[in-house]
Amino acid sequence: MNDGIGSVNPDRLPRHPTPELLREYLDTHDAPCPICGYNLRGVVLVNCPECDAPIELTVGSSQLQLGAWLTAILAFAMALGFDLIIGMLLVIPVVITGGEDDAVLFLAGSLTALGLGCIGMLWVLIANRSAWMKKARRTQWKIAWTIFMSVFLIHLLVGVGFVLIAI
Repeated sequence: MNDGIGSVNPDRLPRHPTPELLREYLDTHDAPCPICGYNLRGVVLVNCPECDAPIELTVGSSQLQLGAWLTAILAFAMALGFDLIIGMLLVIPVVITGGEDDAVLFLAGSLTALGLGCIGMLWVLIANRSAWMKKARRTQWKIAWTIFMSVFLIHLLVGVGFVLIAI
């Protein structure tokens, strides 16, 4: 907590930083406004004098970069969307043929399995986000692109299988 004399007890920082802590920090540090880039050193307001954006004193981490994690999430989410749309469109041919067309049944079953797999992997990625963030950025991106390409290739193979069965 703030003693009132500019010292902060590092064992007990307030949950929501006060404007006094922000002013104390900006008295001695250069910090760009996150919106316009204006140097906030010496600013005594809680808004940027240049663009009027609210300013907060926060603790961050260079490790918290969500790009790779979101790429992996996006791979499974896009595949799931594809599986659901095509799966719904397959209901009509299955009903019309009475389930006798092997190619349609193969595709419907494959898309159901892939969709369930995507749901499971989305859950795994979301549940293990903190473990993902602890990995080196380079490793995160390698895993993300491996996931992206794997999901694409698996769906491509299912499509090729469908074509081969349909011929």
